[in-house]
Amino acid sequence: MNESRSSRPGLAMRLGAELAIIVVGVLLALWADAWVGARADRRIEHNRVEALRDNVVASRGRLESASEEAQAAYDALAEIAYWQDPARVSEREDLVLQGFLFGPVFTPEVNVYADLKSSGDLALLTNVDLRQAPARMDATFEQLDLLQADLTMVQQLNFDPFVVREFALGATMGPYLGLEDLPADAPSPDVDPRILRNLALFKLDLVEQLMAKYADAADALDAVEAAMREDEQAGR
Repeated sequence: MNESRSSRPGLAMRLGAELAIIVVGVLLALWADAWVGARADRRIEHNRVEALRDNVVASRGRLESASEEAQAAYDALAEIAYWQDPARVSEREDLVLQGFLFGPVFTPEVNVYADLKSSGDLALLTNVDLRQAPARMDATFEQLDLLQADLTMVQQLNFDPFVVREFALGATMGPYLGLEDLPADAPSPDVDPRILRNLALFKLDLVEQLMAKYADAADALDAVEAAMREDEQAGR
């Protein structure tokens, strides 16, 4: 009887030790599983950030090109607004075609951010700024897209019909369409200069608004790139 009682503490200790080993093993397994999952999440995050970086680079290149075209149209329209030499009809016509036929062409590359939103992987971006900066960029692009749509509608309703009616397009659009041998059309010297100036000023205002939005878009892209640099430095 005494021998049985004395063996109980040893049995309890063995059982306790075995239970502790089991608990430690489970905890180690859970930790290892969490570690592997975290590593996988970081790989996904890194790949997503790199893809987003490619989008930003592509969007910046397109934005710079669109901004240059808008600036050229602005300069042409400003020159029309100040035009006072009726003898230089052909030169004025070139300016009119450049300024009046200008339409916004910027289309950002945002497929990665759209996929991040739709898939839920946006939560994998651990850097708060890196989550917020693309969201602000996306909102800026949406506002810019609305402005471009408005400008395009105004263009189609007001400027395109006027240019088609009043000016010779063959010299400008012929080569663009691969039609090099179109008959030469004479310039249109009898266009009312007041109407030209009014239209130029009206479109100048629209193009100026567009250029301001292009600047906002450039700032939004800068913010995303800054967040990426911060995230990269934090990860080192």
